[in-house]
Amino acid sequence: MKRGHVGYRWGSPLLTGLLVPFFVCSMVAAQDEHRHLRESATTGDIETTRTLLSRGTQIDIDSTDALGWTALMYAADAGHEVLVQLLLDAGSDFNHKNAAQDTLLHLASERGRTRVVQLLLDAGADIETRDAEGRTPLFLAIDGGHAEVIELLHAAARASVRRQSPSLSLALKDETIAPVIIQWTDPPYTEESLAQKIEGTVVLMAIVLQDGSVGAVSVSKSLEEHLDQNAVRAVKTWKFDPATRAGIPVIVVLAISVDFRLPEGY
Repeated sequence: MKRGHVGYRWGSPLLTGLLVPFFVCSMVAAQDEHRHLRESATTGDIETTRTLLSRGTQIDIDSTDALGWTALMYAADAGHEVLVQLLLDAGSDFNHKNAAQDTLLHLASERGRTRVVQLLLDAGADIETRDAEGRTPLFLAIDGGHAEVIELLHAAARASVRRQSPSLSLALKDETIAPVIIQWTDPPYTEESLAQKIEGTVVLMAIVLQDGSVGAVSVSKSLEEHLDQNAVRAVKTWKFDPATRAGIPVIVVLAISVDFRLPEGY
């Protein structure tokens, strides 16, 4: 190095002395902002929350404290509906779990925060998630006696089952409310049908009894003999919330479509 020339390299005393305080100050400032975000969510301070969120990528919206709680968790637990919506709109993780394995839906359900529960369900929160003790949000709502929350979670569960369940059709009479499938298993392929690469749909007619179990089952549209038999055996194990008329369980006949689709690679 030439005389009189001042040079710097990483690790030199002068450079380190300049950078470390700046780095530490930046970390402290970020931690303070994250703490302030959680505090404003807890107290319901909408304006402060808006200001902090306006900083975009400079702030981690899902930063957690020592208990694993985010700002959205504190807002949901306190029942601050406007802040919950604000944080959801900003992209906060509504399925985040804290150190106790609670989600926001657990917290809101346990507290009986009906409107917050609805906001979380609308956002797509997982209703089947379990905490460290294996409890679902519905369990906590029932344990707390929160009737409106229980009703919301029941409705969400039934809607979820309808979206995922096999195809069912029923010609309803009078004021009959259709049964809802709550437990089912898919029928297996046979080795022969796999080898022949058979795909298609078996249509069955099944009687759903007053206790939600399945009675007699017959084949209305056949696909292949052994697949038909597997479909019948599987459907006989299914469980339903029974059909009702004027609030009383009744027997109905369902047309059930059972699809057979080859696994990937066949």
